[in-house]
Amino acid sequence: MSFIPNSIQRVFLCFLLLAGLALASFQQFILTLPKANISLVEPLNGIVVVTGGQARIQKGLEMLSGGKANKMLISGVGQGISKQLLRESLSLSDEQALFFDCCVEIEFTAIDTNGNARATIQWMQKHNLKDVLLVSANYHLPRAEIIFRRYLPEKKIYFQAVNPPDLKLSHWYLSWQTSRLLLKEYLKFLFVKFSFG
Repeated sequence: MSFIPNSIQRVFLCFLLLAGLALASFQQFILTLPKANISLVEPLNGIVVVTGGQARIQKGLEMLSGGKANKMLISGVGQGISKQLLRESLSLSDEQALFFDCCVEIEFTAIDTNGNARATIQWMQKHNLKDVLLVSANYHLPRAEIIFRRYLPEKKIYFQAVNPPDLKLSHWYLSWQTSRLLLKEYLKFLFVKFSFG
């Protein structure tokens, strides 16, 4: 590189350094995504599932039927999808179906995580709930935690990660679809983190 001016060499080296730091930060985000296990000593007032995958709803129902709470909200259900239609689309055990019928509410207004948080506030106020367990995908929870804590600063919020079955974190770089999903979520996370403080 001796024939290249020193100023260009410095710019190129700075670019490589910044690219390396960005990649390392992205990898750190992936490596520190929340795990799927949570241990609750006492049952909570409620469970909130933000839509985005069947596994999230089933995990919420598993915890509801397991006595982790006595009511559950599914936030961000698409317009035109009734509770009955949603029930029929899920692979529920008989026990889960009973809890779904008696103890689950659905709401249709939320179209993003901010909307999920606002809907959760209204639901908690409606039922006078003091704490809640948020169930979402592992890659979504870091951003969701920031947003929910901003909207519900006076409430106790716990978090339950769901590992999507088709999301292979150990080899994320081998799948363009996985890489794109994680990178998109990482950029959203950075935006929320530095916007909300």
